[in-house]
Amino acid sequence: MPKIFKQNKFALLGVNILIILLWVNVSTFLINLFQSENAPFYIYKISFLIRFLPPIWVTWFLWIKRGGLKR
Repeated sequence: MPKIFKQNKFALLGVNILIILLWVNVSTFLINLFQSENAPFYIYKISFLIRFLPPIWVTWFLWIKRGGLKR
């Protein structure tokens, strides 16, 4: 992890928010590109998992696993 993130929690928080916004926008665009209106209901559930599970994982990794709150 770059040195600025080890020293500054606000930089880490800002990058975390930026990554989440970028991922949600890109994944929403790609899912809407390939998804049809007549798709079964489970396709919509899988698309929500693809859209929101990676940002939750990134947040967990940066703040809990790497000890972002302990520094």
